[in-house]
Amino acid sequence: MTHPENALPLDAPSRDGLAAQGLRYARLDDTETDAVDRWLQAAYRGFHFDAFTDEQLVQYRAGFGPTRSIGVWDPTAAEPESPIATVASWRSPLSFGEGRSIEAWAISLVSVAATHRRRGIARAMLEGELRAAHAAGIPLAMLTVSEATIYGRWGFGPAAYTADYRIDARGLRFTAPLPPGRVHRVSAAALRELAPELMRRAHAREAGEVPFDTQQFDRMFALAARTASHATKLRAARFDDEHGEPQGFVLYSVAEHPDDFAQHTLTVEYLSAATEAAHAALWHYVLDQDLVATVIAAQRPVDEPLPWMVANPRAVQTVARREHLWLRVLDVPAALGTRRYAAADRVLLRVTDALGFASGEWMLATSTDGTATVTAHVGEPHDAVHHDAAVVDLGVEALGALLLGGTPVDALRVAGRLAERSPGSAERLERVLRPTRAPFLSTWF
Repeated sequence: MTHPENALPLDAPSRDGLAAQGLRYARLDDTETDAVDRWLQAAYRGFHFDAFTDEQLVQYRAGFGPTRSIGVWDPTAAEPESPIATVASWRSPLSFGEGRSIEAWAISLVSVAATHRRRGIARAMLEGELRAAHAAGIPLAMLTVSEATIYGRWGFGPAAYTADYRIDARGLRFTAPLPPGRVHRVSAAALRELAPELMRRAHAREAGEVPFDTQQFDRMFALAARTASHATKLRAARFDDEHGEPQGFVLYSVAEHPDDFAQHTLTVEYLSAATEAAHAALWHYVLDQDLVATVIAAQRPVDEPLPWMVANPRAVQTVARREHLWLRVLDVPAALGTRRYAAADRVLLRVTDALGFASGEWMLATSTDGTATVTAHVGEPHDAVHHDAAVVDLGVEALGALLLGGTPVDALRVAGRLAERSPGSAERLERVLRPTRAPFLSTWF
């Protein structure tokens, strides 16, 4: 059954607007097995994935109940029992780093059948999700996207980025100091039991991470029906510190070169480190493999320190960089008041929001201890200038992009996404928001 915390009321404006087109907008009844299976098949077909087998449907159905799943049905379609559009959502903490987190409304599996495009269905579903989350007092919405051109129109901004690396491992010397402790080769199945706690501690260090659910863990460890064929290829290693305490792990696979047995390619499938020592030790293990010429590591932090940990930084090539986590602010004081800041200052943020949730003038006052207060500003902007506050104008999508510190303020200024209303305001906001490490999300949802 849908978890009570996720069972938000159906959005009436979206329901009524779609009903005017003869479409039924409703929450999925997850007690009806056939309806759930049809919803799942429709949602994943929208992303061109293979149809689920019966065994896969059983597994997905088992972990599907906690979400709030909505569909749109067309009674005139050839198969009216199958939805022509889908969206799933749930409450989830979002890490702000240093052990801080905020509750967010995670949105996923947004799909509209090609037969029903350009009828405002996606708009109705997305705005319905945002209105429902805002009414429930959830301060932030978030999603990962397959296309980067869609979600800005609803106020989402790209807040965390990832990079893919290709490493020439031939003769590459690891120069970073090796920490005390030990790396153990272990089975993926045995590591699966430790992974949730290790990743919980690793995620607490990063801004931008979200918890994994059971299905994500099982897919990652090749224990789910959809990934079981990968089990024979999956390898695992664990790092224990000098006290014998597990602090991180790496999952990887190795593919042979068709012509040269000494030129294998190792793919890092997931590397999780709860400490800097674990990070260094696990990368040393990965790069110290015999018969491996190339290491591939996708969806890693954009500021991965690996180039500084080896003798030849050119051997670590960034082959792709993309935005990954998109944030939509619904409650400005709650969202800005959760994170820590790098400098003490006062910045007046004049936010515009077409949907109205975040619109207003907000005074961000940060302290030397990294904390902040956020209050609604009463008065004219020149009052803030008179009191030595920086003043910037920005849209809610830009605010989401800046929230974790992963997007340069001046880049938004140059691009016309942010305007400073007093000299030097953009630079002052940059100093305030600057993170120690780039925000990072290691999964899709």
